[in-house]
Amino acid sequence: MTQSISKYLTILFIFCLFAGTLSAQDAKTATSLYNEGLALLKAKDYEAGLPILESALAKATEEENDKVVGFAKKNGSKAAYNLGNAKKKAGAFDEAITLYNKGMEWAPDYASNYKGLAAATEAKGDKVEAIKMYITAGDKTTASGKAEKAKKLYKKARNMVGKIYTSKDYPNAIIAGKAYLGMRENAEVCYYLCRAITESTATEEAITYADKAITLSGATVDDKYYVAKAKAYEKLSKNAEAIAAYKLVTGEKYKPQAEYKIKELEGK
Repeated sequence: MTQSISKYLTILFIFCLFAGTLSAQDAKTATSLYNEGLALLKAKDYEAGLPILESALAKATEEENDKVVGFAKKNGSKAAYNLGNAKKKAGAFDEAITLYNKGMEWAPDYASNYKGLAAATEAKGDKVEAIKMYITAGDKTTASGKAEKAKKLYKKARNMVGKIYTSKDYPNAIIAGKAYLGMRENAEVCYYLCRAITESTATEEAITYADKAITLSGATVDDKYYVAKAKAYEKLSKNAEAIAAYKLVTGEKYKPQAEYKIKELEGK
């Protein structure tokens, strides 16, 4: 009997202690929760600070405290990015992706979370989605007035398409290239598509992308785009058109190759 009473009192004590903790938490205002979370973020304890900022956001929404809602979202987005980076570095890519998405939801114009999401998606092996996300990150970075940083993100996406092409994974190079061009025009990506199509399906579509690469180049066209167009025509057994394309080559790098191919196609 005495043992049962002792057990009951212990359970009652734990319940009261838990209830007291809940009451203390509920008694906190959105502002006090926000300040508590912010202090942890300043100490770079993002793991502990982020949940408290989430509580502050929920409380501020309930209290209709727009000022704290704004601050909690802004700093919560940055905390999500930093914690996401830590998870990504540790190889916890799914957790990192969840955090980046949360940060994007809170602050859609904060470009860093898009960049983080692109890198985590690439690390997981989903190259096409990563390419699209790098372009989105570039667009967000451009909108924030950081054009030079945006160029690096666009280049990263373009180079990813190039690496898939140079690995001779032509079907996926076509998918990746079209995904890129669906969001942003680029002469080099058009070139990769022309070459990948020539080496795989060998359709007239290759010529379309060669012409687009040439058009996007403006006044200065890289000779390899003419060579790509010529090779596409060769694959289609359109020798006259191939010869005409080779004759457009003027630079020393590709001219010997072009002249050799012209003679070969003319049967000389």
